[in-house]
Amino acid sequence: MNTVKKIASWVMPVVLIAALLVTMNTFKRTETLTPDEQKKIERYTAVEK
Repeated sequence: MNTVKKIASWVMPVVLIAALLVTMNTFKRTETLTPDEQKKIERYTAVEK
């Protein structure tokens, strides 16, 4: 039982850090607009002014 506690004390921080990095990486990914989408947005904002 003592070895399980030792192993868990090493594994849990690694798992938590890995989960944090994966979560942060998913938030980092952003999609860029295609040129066609960008033109449509510019046209729409120009009409609103």
